[in-house]
Amino acid sequence: MVKNMKNKNGFTLIELIVTIGIMILIGLVIVNNMAGFLSKKNDREYESFKQKLEESACIYVETVFTSNERSNCRNHGCSISVDSLIQRGYIEDTLKDPNTGELITNNKNKYKINVRWENNVKTCKMNG
Repeated sequence: MVKNMKNKNGFTLIELIVTIGIMILIGLVIVNNMAGFLSKKNDREYESFKQKLEESACIYVETVFTSNERSNCRNHGCSISVDSLIQRGYIEDTLKDPNTGELITNNKNKYKINVRWENNVKTCKMNG
């Protein structure tokens, strides 16, 4: 004769704990991946910001500097300030640093672009 089994109407405590544990692990993996994605996005935004300043400085040297100033810059290197780029309209004064969210006009001394010639190739690199 077969024993009469009770109908199962719910989950056992162990099943609930295992399910919750799996859900927590999945949540942690998702959060970790999102943090990495956001970090990479911030890095790309800062590189774009930096590239914009460097390109503006290179154009500034070619279009604003006199031939004597360019020659001096070619021989010794020079530093272009963000203030100069803003005053001449090469960048907007509303440009923000993606890392800090601050307007570049709040800390103009932080953003200097060094212009140098190496093997007759002009390079414009921002400090930092």
